[in-house]
Amino acid sequence: MVNRGNRLRYVMWIVLAGVVALLAALIVAIAMDIQISTATSATILAACGVISAALVVGSRALAQQPVRTDQAADSGQVTDPSAGNISNWMFLADAYVERREFESAERFYRRAADAGHVPAMARLGEVLYELGRDDEAAYYRDKARELGG
Repeated sequence: MVNRGNRLRYVMWIVLAGVVALLAALIVAIAMDIQISTATSATILAACGVISAALVVGSRALAQQPVRTDQAADSGQVTDPSAGNISNWMFLADAYVERREFESAERFYRRAADAGHVPAMARLGEVLYELGRDDEAAYYRDKARELGG
């Protein structure tokens, strides 16, 4: 899910890549003895400095944004501190499913589902169907559907 904070991070990385490309072009021009005025070089370096400072300030402001629990509950986002592990759990569970090791996949999908990850609930339901636990599978599939997954 791409939320506002993630979009801002992507924009910041793109802008940073632009700054790096601009500085690289300046270095190449200097190395190839292309005539660039001192004023132009100074302007490019000043612009890169200002943009870099803005990126630092923006990243610090982004890091200090509080998580609104009411928004997270409504949108299905996870506010648990272990949320960074959810992508790892999903990756491991998906790998176990590919190997048809459904018991192991269940363990990791369940961890993510218990943390509130809606897609994990849906996938847990699929794995539970494979394991023949239809009632429990239906519960997780219905819960995921209710939460919009």
